[in-house]
Amino acid sequence: MAIEGSLREFAVEDIFQLMHLSRKTGELVIVREPSRVRGSVLFDAGAVVRAVVDGPSPHLGHLLLNAGKITEADLARAEERQVQSPDQSWVEIFNSMDVVSEEDVEKHVHFQAQELIIEILDWQDGSFSFAERAIDELERTTWIPTESLLMESARRADELSALPTAVASNDAVPRLCDGAGEGGILDLLPEEWEVLGQIDGDRDLRAIAWALGRSEFEVSKVVSKLVDEELLEIGGPDIGRARPPHELALDHAEELITVGEFKMARERIDRVLRDRSEESRALYLHSLMCERAGDLEAAATGYETTLSADPLAAEARLRLGLVRLKLGNLEGATREWTAYLRMSQDSPERRRVERAMSAARELEVALNELDGRDA
Repeated sequence: MAIEGSLREFAVEDIFQLMHLSRKTGELVIVREPSRVRGSVLFDAGAVVRAVVDGPSPHLGHLLLNAGKITEADLARAEERQVQSPDQSWVEIFNSMDVVSEEDVEKHVHFQAQELIIEILDWQDGSFSFAERAIDELERTTWIPTESLLMESARRADELSALPTAVASNDAVPRLCDGAGEGGILDLLPEEWEVLGQIDGDRDLRAIAWALGRSEFEVSKVVSKLVDEELLEIGGPDIGRARPPHELALDHAEELITVGEFKMARERIDRVLRDRSEESRALYLHSLMCERAGDLEAAATGYETTLSADPLAAEARLRLGLVRLKLGNLEGATREWTAYLRMSQDSPERRRVERAMSAARELEVALNELDGRDA
């Protein structure tokens, strides 16, 4: 039986309650408006067994790393295995590596699913559809009673409403107050120092929570306290401090590159580089412009220069791999993309790179076989 409707008429928590009471098995898809973010929840006999929300979020490996359960080397090995065997789940990979207990793996899978569900339960505008179907064993990542999720969501809402400073949503962006900490030594708890260390004026609460491997609820409570102590202030995602002129010039240059106005874009980028020769974004945009114009050799050199200025420029690493592939350097492309995967979190872009690497490896094998036959 299919069920569909609007969230204005049927609240998300009511939909989940229906799944629980009717012991439904199938997939619930919710599309949030106006962002068009899509959430998918699988139910088995009324319990949640999987949850996915569009957009960047860390995969299991990053959560385990942030929690101190695995090392960077463990994560690199796991990511390499995932690229080689894309059909394997992260749970299967880590359980087979014997670097972390199955209990810890299960705990963090449960945590990730719970946080995504709590986020979905807060959506108030959009549409939903539910279709009954069998759930394949490979689709199951956890098992959480729906009733416990509803109770947890209600508990968090009550606690958040009692905070000294309201935190409107996970889109809220905390920023340091002018003169914060000038009055002397700050006496903060360890978890408060952790949150404070993630504040950069751009990350919202959700990004900070994922980076720390903690719930948005816990981060919201810490941020509220620090706002009350006049160390932080809260703004929306589009309410930032005045941006310096060179950043605005690069914004314009990026728009010009998108529409193919390379001459005008180059003028703006060159002006920035005259004053800021190692400005990584300017170097990246100059390389991107060369790539779009078809000068692949100059683009490759430019991306290399960008990475010299900023080794963590993930987008430059991704583009360099693609340019190397266009130049026929399959080995170089694989090397750059492997490095990109080690620094990137789970996202549609990352998954595209993983698929490209898998295809590149198959092509390399086929070419080697052909070369062997020719010999």
